[in-house]
Amino acid sequence: MSKADSELDFAVLLERVLHRWPESVDVANLRADEGRPDLYVVNGLGAIGDSIAEEFDGEIDAVLVTVLCDAVTSTIRSAALFCTEIKPALLRLDTVRENFEKRLHRAATNPDLGWKTDDVLLIKRYFSLNTQ
Repeated sequence: MSKADSELDFAVLLERVLHRWPESVDVANLRADEGRPDLYVVNGLGAIGDSIAEEFDGEIDAVLVTVLCDAVTSTIRSAALFCTEIKPALLRLDTVRENFEKRLHRAATNPDLGWKTDDVLLIKRYFSLNTQ
């Protein structure tokens, strides 16, 4: 595997993203979504994920790391129902990966999401290199 290909490896991508997250995230402050009380929001969590994703703007693999930041944020939000503090480095990798790859499939197959052709090609390359 070439160096460029190894940088598309899930574990390598995840390490890059998790390195930017705080060691611990306070998720004690939950609130129900006003429109749907069955949904909830962790105050401040989205802003953390968005700011981390913005750090990757302009990089060739920005589509991958942006989607991975969203997957980490979503995984933390899901876990927030059960605890008040989460260490992103301790998230179950298979859960984050499943969340990430579902989002990538959606990005690659739904033109309404606005990803560029080059982004979709990179997503397809990711999957060709990360088959389980």
